[in-house]
Amino acid sequence: MKNKKRYRILYVQKSQNGGSTLSLYELLRGLDRRIFNPVVLFHRPNSYDEMFKALGVKTIVMYNVSPRSVSLKNSKRDIARSLKSYSAYLSLIYRNMRQIYLFLKNDLAAIHVISKILKTEHIDIVHHNNSLPKNRSAVIAARMNKIPQVCHVRMFHDLSIVEKVIAKWIHSFIYISNAIKKCYLKQNIPLAKGRVIFNPVNGEITIDKDQVDMLRTEFGLTTHDRLIINVGRLDWWKGHDYFIKAMSKVFRHETRIKALIVGPIVSTPICLDYYNRLLQLIKDEQLTNKIVFTGFRSDIPQLLAASDIVVHSSSEPEPFGRVIVEGMLAGRPVVATAGGGVFDIIEDQVTGLLVPMKDANAMAEAISYLLNSPKNAYKIGSQAQLSAQHRFNVSKHVKDVQNVYQQIIECSQRQRG
Repeated sequence: MKNKKRYRILYVQKSQNGGSTLSLYELLRGLDRRIFNPVVLFHRPNSYDEMFKALGVKTIVMYNVSPRSVSLKNSKRDIARSLKSYSAYLSLIYRNMRQIYLFLKNDLAAIHVISKILKTEHIDIVHHNNSLPKNRSAVIAARMNKIPQVCHVRMFHDLSIVEKVIAKWIHSFIYISNAIKKCYLKQNIPLAKGRVIFNPVNGEITIDKDQVDMLRTEFGLTTHDRLIINVGRLDWWKGHDYFIKAMSKVFRHETRIKALIVGPIVSTPICLDYYNRLLQLIKDEQLTNKIVFTGFRSDIPQLLAASDIVVHSSSEPEPFGRVIVEGMLAGRPVVATAGGGVFDIIEDQVTGLLVPMKDANAMAEAISYLLNSPKNAYKIGSQAQLSAQHRFNVSKHVKDVQNVYQQIIECSQRQRG
């Protein structure tokens, strides 16, 4: 770009933790600071806040701004002025006034606060990091201030009428998988408006043999034992029940193995009930000493390196599948359920084994095959590692996202003449 200006980008981070925050961290770690100056807006206090500050990134916590200090009367007037200029959208809006009422009621204060931040921080581009439905207020605020917007779509959504309207105000969508891209195209988001950019996964973490040995000792494993690992929060659609049923079948023929289910418990009623059902299933299958729930672990790369096989068991299509890539980077063969973004990551029989969702028998057969075919397991793990290093590295992700920013900036420059 000809302009020497540093463009200030506001990254709106709605979710508190998880893959979206990790991906954002990796993006900002590699962002070209000679051209782009990032600011991160957290809706609530975030455990990653200090990590971003260590990168020299300014962070703002919206939670600390009291909505009660906002003049709702003035906010309504500002938004009304903005919406009047978009007469093409009004007929759509009036078809569902209740939805609009709830939208304004829930998001009005946030719109006002974000709008103030955009002005104070002199923002040039807004990057919504958690999909469209979670960022409605930020989209409206950016539109009111005539600031170009990027929306990073990380989940499958059925867009509401409000979201379909404000989608027209997004300059560029970034989809983390082809499956999500198809989901949005089916909802009439223009093809030219978005592109697929895979999540970045840091493959530069150094893991020594002593760390691996210590972890295996922690879980009572000898050098002759095999470790099967399933990583993912205990959410109802992650398919741990199918994994447990599959392992029950594997244990009938294999003795020197242990399985770990690694991930925190999700504290919603449906997920707590799901967790209790998993505990009962393990008891019913008499696997109490063979399958271990580790809870949250901060040493996932080390655990993956200590394992022999990584299993991804989601019973619903995955938007992407970060843990699959992490397992591949560790050089481990991965068994994964075939759905959603997983097809972008694994080439069946080459860089991993794909099995149908909700099929414990097929999962058990794939695990047993890898246990009994060590040469093929090693070959698949090695090919997976090379593929992941090439396709999901941080520098490639950063370059692709910066190209999106540059296209937006060049377009804005042309429009200004």
